[in-house]
Amino acid sequence: MRRNATRAFFIVLLAASLAACGLIYTDIQYPRAYRSATPADVKASASDPVVSGEACSQSLVFLFAWGDGGYAAATRRALEGRPEAILYDVQADVKARAYLLGLYTQWCTVVTGKVGRF
Repeated sequence: MRRNATRAFFIVLLAASLAACGLIYTDIQYPRAYRSATPADVKASASDPVVSGEACSQSLVFLFAWGDGGYAAATRRALEGRPEAILYDVQADVKARAYLLGLYTQWCTVVTGKVGRF
């Protein structure tokens, strides 16, 4: 009887670890929504540069998850060194990488847009 209880415990533990990333520790942020400025909202010109920023979250062994994969973090990285700038005509993509059957995963939000002024 005790052997069956131990086996059941390990099966439940295995199923829970496979079903959830960050079973022991989770500190992640994912994008939900983002409102992008349009050329009419900013002082846009044809020579505005196109920039890109990436923000990522990771998980390890289905037990630990961390990172900031949100739009705000990706936008901050795209605008580094441009404190008075704003992104417009923004495109956002999400890319994922998984290694060793998902024992290590990485989810990234990539934001690309033109740099304008208010």
